[in-house]
Amino acid sequence: MGKKKLIVIWPYRFRDFDWQRFELDFLAPHVEIHVHELIDALTPEFGAAYANQSENPAVKRFASLKEWRKEFKKISKDAIVFNHVRPINLKSTLICATLRRSRASVIGFLLGGAVVPGPLKASETLLAVKVAKRAYHFFRRNFLILFMPRSLIVGGVQSEQMAKRDFARTVKPLFSNSFDYSQFLCISALDQATENAAVYLDTGFPGFPRDEVLTGRTEAITASDWYPNLNKFFYFVEKELDLKVDVAIHPKHVGRDHSLLFDSRRAIGGQTASLVAMRKLVIATNSTAISFAICYNKPLILVWSDLIESGVDPRKKSFIENFAIETGARIFNIDREYTEQDLREAMVIDHAKYESYKRKYLTSRTDGKPNYQVLLDEVIFAED
Repeated sequence: MGKKKLIVIWPYRFRDFDWQRFELDFLAPHVEIHVHELIDALTPEFGAAYANQSENPAVKRFASLKEWRKEFKKISKDAIVFNHVRPINLKSTLICATLRRSRASVIGFLLGGAVVPGPLKASETLLAVKVAKRAYHFFRRNFLILFMPRSLIVGGVQSEQMAKRDFARTVKPLFSNSFDYSQFLCISALDQATENAAVYLDTGFPGFPRDEVLTGRTEAITASDWYPNLNKFFYFVEKELDLKVDVAIHPKHVGRDHSLLFDSRRAIGGQTASLVAMRKLVIATNSTAISFAICYNKPLILVWSDLIESGVDPRKKSFIENFAIETGARIFNIDREYTEQDLREAMVIDHAKYESYKRKYLTSRTDGKPNYQVLLDEVIFAED
């Protein structure tokens, strides 16, 4: 008997980074992997946000749902499907319906791994709005059951709660880890020598196309608003703490030139976890990779500007504020002056908050199993 087929349904541009974070190299000896990339069938305009894509022969790209359904039906019998598409519009609902009608075992993923923004408008705190949201989630739970997976991978208390809120009781939770935390578990045994340096977790804000390409939202803050004083802040850190600041490139933007944005600082792609592990300080805005600072117990400093603090971009402001609340990290405004003592005090880690963050956002397990081992034990080789 040959290997089981594993089909990964992915609605965005699939990159080598995704192959790595889904730990497919660990699963490949046990299953025949097929990756179905659907960005060109769903949101082709979002492709502009990506500077790279995987050329792995296991990855197939589809320009239409008709083309995809034809291929899926050919290989889906008795397969395992890792579905990353949720029924949020007609096209995505049709994909989920196709998966449920198939003879495949469909597994969903709900692994946020980071804080979420709070209410962006005062009206969102009104009782009527809260009631409407509860009604919406009740509808999703009970009337979209035909489009839901059989099981759902969750990691952290927050995603467990979201699963109960948004998914039917018939959907079985599989307790796992955020992608970043699982990666940490996979590489934590490696010898990581600490360098006398800091790392900035770049999100591409505001220099490169990002999720705004998909939403159509205009960026409220320009590169000229942000980078000059951000680099000034980096020079301040380098002078006062004697730590050279490197830049960890966001996975979407590996391949783009960052030198003009960061005054020719060293910008490194595809190595975010190891960069954090080997640095003495992490600087960020609202990157999901803040998880690695938590995992490796690294001091964390958050940065924003006068424009962000004033609420020009309320979503970004809320993200950064919530990261500060959840991690205990201090926010530095790059448009203001600080002292060495301010930096030294910000280097003190709130270990209780780090541990709370880990349980809330990063893992639902206590045995230290990375995701690939959970998937092998509880999905791929599980007894029916």
